[in-house]
Amino acid sequence: MGNVTHANELENEFNNLNAKKIPSQIKEPEENIINSKEVQVREKDGILQSSEQEVIDLFGTDNINEKIDYSHCASYYKQASVNLGNNLYAIKLKNGAIIGYNPIRPKVKNLVKYDPFTGLFLISGNVSSKYSYEMSDIDEYALSKELASTGIKGAVAGRFQTHQQSFLQYAEFSAPTQKNGVISNICYKIYGLGVGGHGFIEKKYIDRFLTQEKPYYGDIGVRFQILDEESATFGVQFADPFFPNNPFKRGDVLISINDIAPKNWGDLEWIIANLELNSITNIKIRRGEDIKNLHVKVGRRYGGMLLTDSFLERFNIGISNDFIVERVPSQGAFSKLKKGDRILYINNVDMRQFKPSNMLEKNMLFRELFTRIQGNQVDFLEQKRAEQKIKNTKPSPKDILEQFQSKDSTQDRKNSFYRKMSENMDEFINGEMSTRGKIPTLQDNSKTNDLHAFSGDGILRDSGTQSMRTIYDMYDADTSIKSKKPKREYIKEYEELVEYGGTMNFLIDRQGFQFRIPLE
Repeated sequence: MGNVTHANELENEFNNLNAKKIPSQIKEPEENIINSKEVQVREKDGILQSSEQEVIDLFGTDNINEKIDYSHCASYYKQASVNLGNNLYAIKLKNGAIIGYNPIRPKVKNLVKYDPFTGLFLISGNVSSKYSYEMSDIDEYALSKELASTGIKGAVAGRFQTHQQSFLQYAEFSAPTQKNGVISNICYKIYGLGVGGHGFIEKKYIDRFLTQEKPYYGDIGVRFQILDEESATFGVQFADPFFPNNPFKRGDVLISINDIAPKNWGDLEWIIANLELNSITNIKIRRGEDIKNLHVKVGRRYGGMLLTDSFLERFNIGISNDFIVERVPSQGAFSKLKKGDRILYINNVDMRQFKPSNMLEKNMLFRELFTRIQGNQVDFLEQKRAEQKIKNTKPSPKDILEQFQSKDSTQDRKNSFYRKMSENMDEFINGEMSTRGKIPTLQDNSKTNDLHAFSGDGILRDSGTQSMRTIYDMYDADTSIKSKKPKREYIKEYEELVEYGGTMNFLIDRQGFQFRIPLE
């Protein structure tokens, strides 16, 4: 009953605004035009009630093709919207929020929040009008009935076409939508905010914007592409080398995020966007024939959607289409550059060969170049880990025995050093071992020999080799090998990274002088 009272009050207000205006008109089909007449109606839960007709469906019935005059919805919009100037409007919601959409940041004094990724904005202020909108999810009624696309330019009938697929793949309406107009079934109940064309933003995305203190989108350091839409298969298209500890490279195929396999593109985008900042996310991928479980610390997204996306946005650096530095951050790796520097090379890539005609092409070029550098970084780190694993893998006594035995290939050299070593090592392995970390012992019929006795005179009397103590120390699981390479054999970390393409450096021209600037 509360909604009926509210609707009746609204109708009375409209009648007071213009006594000659009839809130809604229902016309019978032309073959019954002789019996047609105008009727006053009131709204109740998406239908119109009238003293002339007991119940009238707002959008018609199966038997009668009714045509609705939505002029009262256009009048309602004027009362429930705010004119911000320059043909920009915002709408008032029942919860008091005043929201709108604009692809660029609106220049208004009372701006509370603006989302540069989606264009949604929130303003403060008191609106004298008591009219407002109630946001609703698209339900079965909205899917099956005629709706109205309403804005400052009036109202037009149409039907819902498709749901919103992602943040910028808007829901579709059959009739044109107006920027900051609404899609409604009755004047005050709306299903979305118009963006122009035939698109509108659904409640789910507006709610997300309103509930955040500041606009936030999670990032895991990659931009995916659809490999197979039917099976919802996604692969890494671009990878950000500036994302801390980024483990991804182009070609990785996504399996799951926190054990959830995205059902479609919008689902994937929504999952990543809502990952908690600085949380550790478990991501399973397929790289070639291998399945890898990656643990990624979630970061904040800086580019994409309505923003530029070159992977440089996090640094607040500006670079023109002809690769001249236009804006330099006050700190960080790029602070070494200066305004006016011309970028000649990035690593070993001659940037002078590229002639991007616009910002979009330049950003695509940067993403492609940086993705290749990121791939080199991943390959480099994997190679270093493999090398380190080999270094840390210490052969067991059995491995050492096999090495000794393989070196003695002459059967008649019964007294050879390696044969004697093998025989004694075999006895040593099969002997009783003490607790790990302590020197093992060998028991015989006469006495217990420690390793020093075992390694002694009988074997090494006539040889110039190391003692058995030294060999044991080298392969003891609890003993680390501390061997220092000559200084000349060391490669500086930066030089080593450059060799493998694992870091980045710029060769720039500064007033006729060329400098190489490493980005640490």
